[in-house]
Amino acid sequence: MNHGQLRSVAHSIADSLASGVSLITGFYDLHIYEDAMRSEGGVLTVDLLNGRVVKGTPSTDVTSAVLHIPKEFERLCTAKGLARSDCRRALAHFRTTPISQEFTLVVEDSSGRTTETDFQGVPARRVMELDHLGRLRRRAIRRR
Repeated sequence: MNHGQLRSVAHSIADSLASGVSLITGFYDLHIYEDAMRSEGGVLTVDLLNGRVVKGTPSTDVTSAVLHIPKEFERLCTAKGLARSDCRRALAHFRTTPISQEFTLVVEDSSGRTTETDFQGVPARRVMELDHLGRLRRRAIRRR
């Protein structure tokens, strides 16, 4: 079991939701970031393993799309040689800032290793920031 592969599966699904045209779920007019803006605290949190919104107020389209995620999560895991049981938790926290649309993935594997990874834009890419020498680098993955 490879933690990076689990993170890849979660990223594929979250990016599909964020794009608004979710080929994975079969919904083609999603506005997840608008739902996040309307939610309390400006955050919409989706549980990718269980197919439900755990924080925020989703639209009916987002709620319907999220219901299809567990089956697709399992399908993508199988395609990468993983089992769904390899993942204990996979959450996507969607939020909108004044200059960008972002989400944070929290992935915990069966051995208890947890990572948080920040993505922004459509298509979603790792957040970039300047290091102490002024070079542009990807934001580090936070391990817990």
